[in-house]
Parts: sequence; C-alpha cells; structure tokens
Amino acid sequence: MSRRDCPVCGRYEPETLYRQRFAVEDDGKRITAYDVVECTGCGAVYADGIPSQESLDRYYVATSKYEYLERGGEAPPALGDSHRDMVARLLSLLPDPATRIVDVGCGNGDVLGLLRQAGHTNLLGIDSAEHSASAARRLHGVEVVAGSVLAMPPSAAGAGCLLLCAVLEHVREIPAALRETSSVLAADGLLYIEVPDLERFADYPSVPFQQFSVEHINCFTQVSLAHAAAGAGLALVEAWPALRHTGTVPEPVVCGVFKHSRVSSTLARDRVGGLAARRYVTDSEVRERELRAQLRRLSATGEPLIIWGAGTHTQHLLARSPLAEANVVAIVDAPRLHGLVVAGLTVTGPEALAARHEAILIGAPAHEAEIVDAARRVYGLHNAFVSLT
Repeated sequence: MSRRDCPVCGRYEPETLYRQRFAVEDDGKRITAYDVVECTGCGAVYADGIPSQESLDRYYVATSKYEYLERGGEAPPALGDSHRDMVARLLSLLPDPATRIVDVGCGNGDVLGLLRQAGHTNLLGIDSAEHSASAARRLHGVEVVAGSVLAMPPSAAGAGCLLLCAVLEHVREIPAALRETSSVLAADGLLYIEVPDLERFADYPSVPFQQFSVEHINCFTQVSLAHAAAGAGLALVEAWPALRHTGTVPEPVVCGVFKHSRVSSTLARDRVGGLAARRYVTDSEVRERELRAQLRRLSATGEPLIIWGAGTHTQHLLARSPLAEANVVAIVDAPRLHGLVVAGLTVTGPEALAARHEAILIGAPAHEAEIVDAARRVYGLHNAFVSLT
C-alpha cells in the first residue's frame, strides 16, 4: 500500500476522516485497508494508502460482478431499470443515431443494447473482462473489445460520445484516466460520467460504511468531479443528481456531461465533500453501534456460524466489530470470490453447504431475499438464517 496524492489537484495535504479496514488476506492486488481523507487543498475526498494502479488493474481483470453471465442469463430487473433511466437521458443528448458512442467498462453491454434498440448503430464497448465481448454479442449483438479507461484501443478514436458509468470511483490514477479518455473524444464530442454521489451518501443509508467499499476509492461531488475533468481540459456542460436501483436501497449518483475546452478556469474549493463525508461517517457509526450490540450477543453464544456474503460488509465487520470473535466456520459467496481468504477462511460456493446444518448469517443484507430464495430453491438448504437488518 502506498501514499496517494490527491486524485483531483495532485497535492498531498490529507486530513483523515475514517480508517477503513477489511479482514481479507493481502495478496498484493486487493485493497485490505485505507484511510478516507479530505484534501485540505481542494476539498476532494478519496482513499489514501491503497495498492498501485497496476495491482488494481490485475484485480479487475480477474474479478467480475456479472455472475449472471456465467449462467447465460440477463441482467437483474433492478439493474435493467437503472440502465433504461440512464439511456433515456443520453438519447435526449444524442439525437443523431449515427453518433459514435463508446462505453468504457461496459460489462456485458446492457447500455449499448438499449441504445441499439433505440436506433443507434455506431456503438463500441470496452472492458477488461475476457467474457464481456462474447456476452455482449450474445445478448445484444454489439461489439466489445479489450481495453480500459487507462488503455483505450485505437478503435475508440473519434468518439462522438464516450460513457464512463460506474468507472471513475474505481480508478487510482484519475488524471491519467481523464487525459486518456479526452484524447479519443472527437473535437465536438461529449463525455458522460456517472459516479456515486458523496453529497447524498447519508440520505440513502444501506449498511454502515458500505460506501467505503473494497473497490470504491474516490468519493465525488459535482464540484470535485468538475475539478477533476477541468484538469484534463474538459468543461462541465450539465450535471444532475439521479438514483440507481441495483438493490434494496437506492444508490445516489451524480451525472455530468463534459466537452473539450481551451479555456482554463479557476474553480472554487469543494466545500461540501468533506462535510458530506463527515455526516456519512457519523451516521454510519450511530447505526453500527446498534449492529455491534447484536453481533456481541451472537458471538457470546459460541455457536458455529456460516456467513453467506464475503464482500465489503462482511470484510469490514470481521475487521472492526464483535463478529471477529464469533465462531465462524465457513464463508460462501458467488464464483468471483471463490478462493478469497477472509478472516483465515477460504470462500467457497453455497454448494459446499449441502451436508451442513449450522445457522447462516446473511453478510449481504441488500440481497437477503435472493440469498434466502437461492438457499431454499436452488441449493435445497434448510439451515436457519440470521439477519442483520
């Protein structure tokens, strides 16, 4: 883990707001801990003390959140609704169906598929995951090539509109990423960016500290996003807040459209990001105190416990709560996390529970209903469940 200059202004003047820790084995490419800091210079909020960009790149190449693709399925309904909402706004910005649209970090191409249905034909997806290209062709008939926000393929050059949706919150080298995307944007092209909205984290609480996740290392407001883009010669055209429904709690996002600009502007310090981050930390601490009491009682029984869900919430609780003292005997999750070592236990699949009868603690409360359904209907399990909601 290394010191990190501010991804917006480039200075190193951090004030620590929260120390996030995860009970996961350090394999050199995974985030095991970081400090959430505010840059006292420009006001940006970001994660300090994280792996290099090269290490993170290796992690994202090997890790995919699109487990449904491995089963040949389509996106969950809530995710599809979020994509349709985004595409509806894009269509109002892109009236010409011949506009070259490039979606960076496109996954299985859901957004490109919706644009294709709306009449756009000049489409290209870019993703580092190997299976994305075949999935996009199978599901949507669109082209996807290998690449990333830091390594744009030649075929992206001259993009009339470039999409960075749920990308920049994952990238350590923000200035380099924005310069790279700016370089392939047509002279009159538009850059669409969508990131989680720090200013509204506390307004849409999920589990405590979930926004300080194992993958999100930048916390943007509209102001800090505009500052970052300005450093790459991009001016804000329009910005607006939105909600994305990918789980039980809406995800607040800020959306912005940018274009090339030769005018260098002096932007005022972000005075809302640090305040919003502090409010979110305080809110999370209050809610986690109640959760700690529940986990303390659970741990005190000494009863063996299986955890279903090995992501941010579980890793955080096993590092920073009484759950670390519980008699956890197994952890299960989706294929992308198999082999991960959390709190000394190797994550396996739910099929490994066929002959086990211990109670199952749901470590991913946002997906509680689908976990219980999968356990009963898919895996035929009859274990008791412990809810943290």
